[in-house]
Amino acid sequence: MSLDSSTIASKWREFGLLALCFALALLPPFLVELWKGYSGVHYLYDSRNPYILNTLLISALFSLGLAWVTMHAGRLQRLLFALLLLPLTLLGTLALVHVALYDAPISVGAVDALLGTDLHEATEYLSFNWNTGMTLSVAGYGALYGAAVFWAWQGLSPGRPRAAAQVLALSVLAVLALSAYRFPAIAAYNLKAFEQRPLWSRAAELNRQLPSIRILHDVGNWLAYRQWLEETQQVRSGHDFGAVLGDASRPRTLVLVIGESLRRDRMSLYGYSRPTTPHLDARRKRILAFDGAISPSNQTVPSVTKMLTPATIQEPDRFLTEPSILAAAKKAGYRTYWLSNQGRVGQFDSLISLIAHDAETTVFTNTEFYGTVYDEALLHPLEVALSEPHPHKLIVLHTLGSHQSYRNRYPPEKAVFHTKDYVGEVPDEEQASILAEYDNSVRYTDEVLDGILRKLESRPGSMLLYVSDHGERLYEKGVDTCGHGFPEPMRSEFDIPYFLWCHGECPRVLKRIHSRNRGVAFNTENLFHTLANLLALKMAEYDPKSDVLSPKYRPVWHPQIIDVNRGIHAYASLPE
Repeated sequence: MSLDSSTIASKWREFGLLALCFALALLPPFLVELWKGYSGVHYLYDSRNPYILNTLLISALFSLGLAWVTMHAGRLQRLLFALLLLPLTLLGTLALVHVALYDAPISVGAVDALLGTDLHEATEYLSFNWNTGMTLSVAGYGALYGAAVFWAWQGLSPGRPRAAAQVLALSVLAVLALSAYRFPAIAAYNLKAFEQRPLWSRAAELNRQLPSIRILHDVGNWLAYRQWLEETQQVRSGHDFGAVLGDASRPRTLVLVIGESLRRDRMSLYGYSRPTTPHLDARRKRILAFDGAISPSNQTVPSVTKMLTPATIQEPDRFLTEPSILAAAKKAGYRTYWLSNQGRVGQFDSLISLIAHDAETTVFTNTEFYGTVYDEALLHPLEVALSEPHPHKLIVLHTLGSHQSYRNRYPPEKAVFHTKDYVGEVPDEEQASILAEYDNSVRYTDEVLDGILRKLESRPGSMLLYVSDHGERLYEKGVDTCGHGFPEPMRSEFDIPYFLWCHGECPRVLKRIHSRNRGVAFNTENLFHTLANLLALKMAEYDPKSDVLSPKYRPVWHPQIIDVNRGIHAYASLPE
C-alpha cells in the first residue's frame, strides 16, 4: 500500500512521540540520581560528561527501539504501547520513591527489602515514612502514563510505516547501538579491563546506568544472593554450639552497638579536647571504658565477621561454616534481634547479612551502607524490641556511625563544629571541613547512644556494650589521606572505642577486671567470648583466656591485625 507524504509525515510524528513517551518514562530517575550526585557506574568513565552522554544514548536506543516495535504492531499498536510503557512507569516510580525514602539509588538491597517484606509490613512502613517526594513521584508518573495512553488511544492510527522509513529507523538504532556500546570516541570509557569483556557483558553493565533497567539486573543478583544465603545457612546450621543459659533466674538484656569508622581519640570520653561525647561524659562514672581495643581489620566485613563468630585472623572464614553469637544465644533461650542502619545485600553487606539472619528478628532501616538514613531511625525498632515480654534478649544495633561521607551521617542542624575551628590543624580548608564533619558525626553518635541509654535506664538487668568495627585515618602526621581500608594501614585505622554500661552499676568483679585490663592492648576478634560471658552462656567454644572481661583473661602482648589483602601484621609494626 502506497502512502502519501502527509501520511508519512504523520507516521514519523507518531514514531517520535512514541519514542518521547518511552524516554520520559526512562530518564527521570537517572536525572534525579545525577542531580543528587550518586555515582552509578561513573567509574567506567574518564569524566562525568561522557557518562551523561552515553546514558542519554542508551536511553535513546531503548526509546527508539520500543517505538519501532510499537509501530510494527499493526492494529495492536495501542495495546502494545500501553503494555510496554506500564513496566517502565512502575519501575521508574519505584526508583524515584526509593530516592525520596532513603536518599540513595535503588539497588539489590532495595530489592531484598521489597521482596523480603510482606504486604502488611510494607504498608505499615510506607505509611509511617511517607513524604512529599514520594507523593510527587507517584503522581508524576501516574499523570505521565495516563496522558500517554490517552494520546495513544486518541491520536495513534494503526498501520505500518513504509520500507524506506523502516530502513532509516533501523539505521538510526544501529548508529546509537554502536555509539553506546562500542565507540570509544563517543563513550570515552576507561577501557583497560572493560573492553576485554564480551559484548553482552559490556551491554549489561552499561544498561545499569538507567535505574529502571538496573532494577531488573538487581532482581537477578538478588535471586543469586538468596540461593547463596540458603546454601550457606544450611552449612552453618549443621554446627550446634549447644549453648545453655547459666543463670536463667534473673532477666538480662544485652544491647550490642556496633559503631562505624569511629576512633576513640576523637571522643571526649577518651580525653579528646573537643566535647564530642557530652552525654557519655555525663555517665562516665557508670561506664567501663577500655583504652587498648584494636579492631581485627580496617574494613567492616572482616572485622564484624570475626567479632561475632569464632572466626579469627588466623582462621578468617570460619563464619561461613559456623554460626554467630546470635545463634548461640538463641539456642540458650534468648530472644535475638538484629537492627541495622547499614545495607542488606551487596559487596559490603551480604556477608554481614548472613550473620544478621542468625537472629529471630531482623530490621533494616536502610538499604545501602552509603545511604543517608540517620542512625536515630534505629530507636523505634529498638523500643519495639525492648517492649516485647521476654526475660532474656540480645539486641544488636549496627549503625552507620562515622562512615564517609561524614556530612551525611548527621542532620545539618545538628552540626556543632565548623571548618574555622580546624584551620591550622591541617594544610587546607577542605581538610579542615572534613575534620569538622567527622567530629559532628561523632557528636551525633553520642546523641543516638544517649537515646538508647535512656530507654535502658528504666529496664533492670540491661547492659550496653559499644564497639566500633574499625577506626579511621584523618590526615594525621603529614599523611594526606582520609578514610579506612588502605592496603598499607596505619594504627589509627584500628584504634577503636570499647566500653560497657550497666544498669545501676556494673558488678564489682567487672570493675576489678576493668581496672586490671583497661590499658592492655587487645583485639576485638575475641568479642565472641566476651559476649558469651555477658550473656552467661555455657558452651564448649567459650574461652575465658580470650575474654577481656574474664578473671582468667591472658593478654596477647603482640596483637595482630589483618589488612585488605589478608596480610597479617603485628599492630605495633604499623605507622602511627
